[in-house]
Amino acid sequence: MATELKDDPISTRWTLVGEKTFLDFPYLQIVERNIRKVTDPVDQEPHRFYVLRSKDWCNVIPITEDGKVVLVKQFRAGVLSASYEFPGGVVETSDADIVATAVREMTEETGYELLPHSRTKILGSSFPNPALQDNRVHSLIVGPVKSTGIQNLDPQEDIEVVEIEISELPKLYREGKFTHALMLTTLFHFLMQETPAAKELIDGMHGFAKNP
Repeated sequence: MATELKDDPISTRWTLVGEKTFLDFPYLQIVERNIRKVTDPVDQEPHRFYVLRSKDWCNVIPITEDGKVVLVKQFRAGVLSASYEFPGGVVETSDADIVATAVREMTEETGYELLPHSRTKILGSSFPNPALQDNRVHSLIVGPVKSTGIQNLDPQEDIEVVEIEISELPKLYREGKFTHALMLTTLFHFLMQETPAAKELIDGMHGFAKNP
């Protein structure tokens, strides 16, 4: 998923002619890209775009043996507020693959671990914001999982682990409490698998136009 349209006619009309890094942080760079459109006059300056360069991220939906979903509620500096989310984080070069990242982040943030008969499924990947960012976010689901009661948090993390009935997720969304766009994307990846939920979504969108 998240297939790049490198050969699309719109893509081929633009050429990267140079870039430079303005700010370089451990997980983020701010980069200026100079890009020329093929229809631009030869003497015209390239167009300047500013990009946030980052490592890939992953989010994982953990399901317990008794059919509950494990969420984290944590402080987010961008909105100066708590946020309900699925466990997840940065894909590190030391991780063997995306599955390893997902399991590591889940265990660190929640203290939950895989059971011997657990299985993990990669749901897909997407671009968080292709206008400004160059990385991907990967979505997975895993289960069953069980709690060890031991988190391994970084000093800047403040995370409360919350187990809820799966049926409560729509309620959290409708109440405006489950609002992180990338978490909603992960949930959407799951819904858009070959399941009755995908058909219901499509039928509902068709019905919206027919029943004003």
